[in-house]
Amino acid sequence: MRISSRAGNFNMTIEEVTVENGELIMIGKMGVWSAKTMLNAEELRMMLQSMKISAKVLDFAALFAFRHILSVVEEDRGRIKALEAKSTAAIDGDKR
Repeated sequence: MRISSRAGNFNMTIEEVTVENGELIMIGKMGVWSAKTMLNAEELRMMLQSMKISAKVLDFAALFAFRHILSVVEEDRGRIKALEAKSTAAIDGDKR
């Protein structure tokens, strides 16, 4: 992403996205400076409206987010099962 302003042109990188106090927080860099962008629900709604994003695009984004969350949960389940199996094997080994 690029920011163009009277101060100059800067590359904007987003390194982390989180939620704090009901706001979407994007943490990254603008040029060489650390940057934190905060959007509340109304600001996000206005931004999406100004971009004229259609319901079809929002449906796609929601489905993408759901599938991503599902894959993260499945990865976590796989890690938990692997740790449980390793722990069980260690306990069985100690019993011998």
